[in-house]
Amino acid sequence: MNGVATQCSILQKHDNAEATVVQNQRKLNRMKTRYLMMNWLIAVLGMAVVAAGLVAGTTYLDLERKVHADEAFIVTLDRLHVDRQLSTALKTLHDGEVDKAAQCLDLLLCEHILRTDLEQASADAQTQAYVQNVFRKIARVRPKTADGAATGSAQERNEAQAAAQRILEQALAGDPSTRTK
Repeated sequence: MNGVATQCSILQKHDNAEATVVQNQRKLNRMKTRYLMMNWLIAVLGMAVVAAGLVAGTTYLDLERKVHADEAFIVTLDRLHVDRQLSTALKTLHDGEVDKAAQCLDLLLCEHILRTDLEQASADAQTQAYVQNVFRKIARVRPKTADGAATGSAQERNEAQAAAQRILEQALAGDPSTRTK
């Protein structure tokens, strides 16, 4: 019986060895398949990232173009509005209504002063210094609206004119050449 048992154990070992080889072959096939899938997955993900980057880039450039076009449109509208106001003031001046034309021109100047004052908050130091210097020059030559000399004492002062006058007075107060005098 020992001979049969030995023979059976040898056959079992041989069968187990074949089964192990078959199992190892299956594992190798699965590993190769997974490896190939990973390679494809990496390639597909890479292409998806590149495609997403291109889409994001073109979308950003389109938005930049639209913003630039909108800004140019706003600047054009602003210029046209100012031109219309100047034309109205010139017509009023031509018609002989000097006080009314002076009021229109002063309101236009005050609107520009207020807008420039708001914009200079985000400007660099050199631009801010330049703006303050120009404000001082404007303050020296612009007729004061507080006493009504430029616009007539019967006309009420506009809030924009009052705010612009304060800005110009602050700029003039910050002038080092006027402090020593």
